[in-house]
Amino acid sequence: MYKVLIADDEKNIRLGVQAMIRRKYPDFETLLASDGQDALERILEYKPDIVITDIKMPGLDGIQLIKELQQKEIQTSLVILSGYDDFTYAKEAIKHRVKDYLLKPVNRMELYKTLNMIIEELENSQKMTYQHMDEYRASQLNYILLNPNIQKEVVEELYKKMKIESYPDGYHVGIIESDGEVEGIDFLAKINQLIHSSKDCIPFLDKDGRVTIISADIVTFSLLKEQLGMDKHLVFTIGISEKEQDIRELKKAYEQAVTALKYHFLYPRRPIILYEKVKGKPDVSSLPVDLINKISNMLGTERENEMKVNLKQVMDFDVITNSSISYLENLNKEINETIFKGFFKRLGEESIATFELLNKMDDIYNFDNFHEYFHALEDLLMRIHEYNKQLKSVYSEQKYMDRAIAYIRENYHKDLNLAVVANYISLNYSYFSHMFKEYIGKNFVDYLKMVRVESAKKLLKETDFKILEISEMVGYKNPKQFARVFREVEGISPKEYREKNG
Repeated sequence: MYKVLIADDEKNIRLGVQAMIRRKYPDFETLLASDGQDALERILEYKPDIVITDIKMPGLDGIQLIKELQQKEIQTSLVILSGYDDFTYAKEAIKHRVKDYLLKPVNRMELYKTLNMIIEELENSQKMTYQHMDEYRASQLNYILLNPNIQKEVVEELYKKMKIESYPDGYHVGIIESDGEVEGIDFLAKINQLIHSSKDCIPFLDKDGRVTIISADIVTFSLLKEQLGMDKHLVFTIGISEKEQDIRELKKAYEQAVTALKYHFLYPRRPIILYEKVKGKPDVSSLPVDLINKISNMLGTERENEMKVNLKQVMDFDVITNSSISYLENLNKEINETIFKGFFKRLGEESIATFELLNKMDDIYNFDNFHEYFHALEDLLMRIHEYNKQLKSVYSEQKYMDRAIAYIRENYHKDLNLAVVANYISLNYSYFSHMFKEYIGKNFVDYLKMVRVESAKKLLKETDFKILEISEMVGYKNPKQFARVFREVEGISPKEYREKNG
């Protein structure tokens, strides 16, 4: 709804324009003024969005009224009325950025056209203002949350610039994490539609792209839960802080909401988690280090069942749910350091490709919930266990490598690759790749090149076969590839080698 002030010293004109506006725009509030001074006083008091004023009025005329408004920096959309078709007035009005100049008697359609144009401008301006303010608030609120040393006085000044008032009855901070397809700006827009945000409820995106809401009423979050829950495809959790009185303590309330949200990992079916319900869980400093070390020592042995029992004991769900979430976070760090990272340090980086899950295991929140995390942990542990057993077997029996080398030397002239050889000696591709390099000192591709070039050198020296024929005899169908590999190994071409060796 917009406010319109109509200023004219002729009563019939005032009432006539008012009637036209009420007929077309029934939700508009119309104010009347009988002269320029009356208009100025009403504008200062009611701050109308649109002012329609006559030019010729006693005392303060229309142009003088416009100048007064501009000197006082009052923002309103101005329309001039005049009974004189005098371009001098029009020029003066245009100079003062008047929206339109209408002649008396006022034509209804011309008036509507002018008002529609002004309404569109006002609506676009409001949209831009709201959007810019939302973006400004989001950036400044995140600055407050991310700056560890920000002073309360600075925070207070920022709130004034953001037009955020204090919350005399306190406020809560809620963070919504969505597992659905809608997130980020789109999810923020959805939340804005649901809560019809006002000064008492401020939604914005935090640094992680989660919708964060400052609300004077905790009921806001219950209503959101109900409305979001209507979308069966949307999975979400809301972490809510305790009530905080001082708006300067926003960071404290935000961190409480972050902590509450973490417990979604343990309670994935709870759409709302209150900080006050989880803050009392004790911080457990002692970890089951001995059990974790036992598991690490059992890798590659025949004590698989005992390993699983120990793992379940380490990841005791009752102990975890009755402790602070930091206990599980620290437990995960200890497992990664003692079991996984120590294991891969011994084996080298090549083995990491075999267990890509290790990177995900670094952070428990890479998984949706505790049960998904536990199964992935157990799976990775068993895969490492089997890998270790296989490695021990390979190290203890050189016959695998001896068979592989013999097979390569007998079949180097064929289309040979690592997978073919690994399959021949019945070893896993990744295990064999790692062991081959450990045993030979170079990777499979380089070793095969060496064997083929050795055979080619012998043929070049001892036979009259053409180089093209020798290329095929040692496993290269493309003579250019053969020449390139030969030069790479020997530093000279096959032709140069033959000439040099008679």
